Amino acid sequence: MTNFTFLKIIFAGALLVFSLTANTFAQSVASPFDLLPRIRVEASSDSLVAIAVSSNPFDIIETRPLDRPAGPQKGLRFREDKQNKPITAKEKETKYRRFLFVAILSMFIILTLVVTIFRILIEKIWKAFLNDNLLNQLHREQSSGLAFAYIILYLLFFINGGLFAFLATKFFNITISESNLYTLFLLTGGIAGFFLAKHFVLWLAGFIFPIGKEVSSYQFTILVFNIISGFFLVPVILFIAYAPEETTEYVVFGALVLLAFTYLFLCMRGLFIANRFVATHKFHFLLYLCAVEIAPLLVIFKLMTAHGGS
Repeated sequence: MTNFTFLKIIFAGALLVFSLTANTFAQSVASPFDLLPRIRVEASSDSLVAIAVSSNPFDIIETRPLDRPAGPQKGLRFREDKQNKPITAKEKETKYRRFLFVAILSMFIILTLVVTIFRILIEKIWKAFLNDNLLNQLHREQSSGLAFAYIILYLLFFINGGLFAFLATKFFNITISESNLYTLFLLTGGIAGFFLAKHFVLWLAGFIFPIGKEVSSYQFTILVFNIISGFFLVPVILFIAYAPEETTEYVVFGALVLLAFTYLFLCMRGLFIANRFVATHKFHFLLYLCAVEIAPLLVIFKLMTAHGGS
């Protein structure tokens, strides 16, 4: 036997021993490519996920969704707490100041446009406010197609009246609504509704009774006086909004006193218009004063004091 043949026998034996050893080792160690049956592990009630342990990294483990706790989660709870967080007095005052600035700025934009467009008519209205004869003359001119301009000027009075009432409720600590915008709309609409209802009652009285001419003249007088009051309220609103706090009280009560004198001046003009009916229809005249002039003012005063007391 040659040496080469002997080496081949030794090499073949070594290969046989190596193959037997590898087969034994492979049987003792699990192959990562074996497909094992999926193991279902029942999770306890306290666990969140059912975990199946497998040595195969490619095995698909069956799990169940996380049990979400009852009630809002952390993110939702944070958002909910943030929304329900009470507004501090400083934040409320800042919000009020921002809204007031936007409202006054809008009012000045409208005022600028109105004065620019109707400057000549505003001068005539001011002269008619001071002179009764010019008032009657302007009333005769009003039927020639100037109604639209008077409506725009009347709307400006409603806006300024609502702003003044808004500032007055703030000064007297009268809370109508937590929303500044809703409060302003409510006050402006209340003033507009009050005067429109008054004009409707006067129109109805002039339609039923033979006093149509006098009623028309008195309604135009109310219109002129309210337009002038709307312009008068512009500096008052500025002083109440931005004047020092120690002067706000004088401005508010001074404005109320001047508005009261303007109303008395209007009543005197009304008496001059209805002078031929006062002597012969005293009862009807007193009934009108109580139902249209005095009663609404008492109702408004009662509502304001009731809100202030609460």
